[in-house]
Amino acid sequence: IGRLITTLKQNGVISFASIAPFDDDQVQSHYLALWKSYGHLIDYVNFQFYAYDEGTTVSQFMNYFETQSSNYKGGKVLASFSSEGSGGLSPEDGFFTACNRLKSQQALHGIFVWSADDSKARGFRYEKQSQALLAIPH
Repeated sequence: IGRLITTLKQNGVISFASIAPFDDDQVQSHYLALWKSYGHLIDYVNFQFYAYDEGTTVSQFMNYFETQSSNYKGGKVLASFSSEGSGGLSPEDGFFTACNRLKSQQALHGIFVWSADDSKARGFRYEKQSQALLAIPH
């Protein structure tokens, strides 16, 4: 995968690359090995924070974010949630509170929302809220 990213970037086929790990030992071992050798070519780490248990608190999310930022040191780790609310920290339970804290620490590199299919019925409410938050200067 790392060599493929290298080739695609060198040939101008892609201008950025992202990975989407989640907190599973076997999964993480592969992503962290990729990161160790090719992290300098990976622009975003779309960590699947929505794969954590439903009912995650703001405090737990902040700890998870810190852990994964440490695992992918130097990477732009994106905050993420599921718009259908099946896991992780939901917007109703403080996702944007956590994002505001990350932004104040200059650690909010972006927000990933899973998934557009679930968001469409709500008029992409959380995507719009995410954009508004990200557009505010530090």
